[in-house]
Amino acid sequence: MAGTSIGFIARIVSLVLRPLLEIISPMISDLLEDSLGKLLDKARSTENPIDDIFVEFLFKVLDIEIPEEE
Repeated sequence: MAGTSIGFIARIVSLVLRPLLEIISPMISDLLEDSLGKLLDKARSTENPIDDIFVEFLFKVLDIEIPEEE
C-alpha cells in the first residue's frame, strides 16, 4: 500500500512540476538535470538505500530519465 501511495503522490507532484519544466529556460532545466545527476551519484555512494530511493523518486517526479549506475 505504501508503494501505491508514493506512486500517487509522485503523479500528483509531477502534474504540477512537468509543465513548469517545459516553460523554464533550457539553461535552468539543464542545470537542474545536471545537479540531480550529481546528487544521484552522491546518493549511490552512501550505504543508505533510502538515499537512492529518494533521489530516484525526484527523477521520476520530474520525468527525467534515471542514469544507469556506472
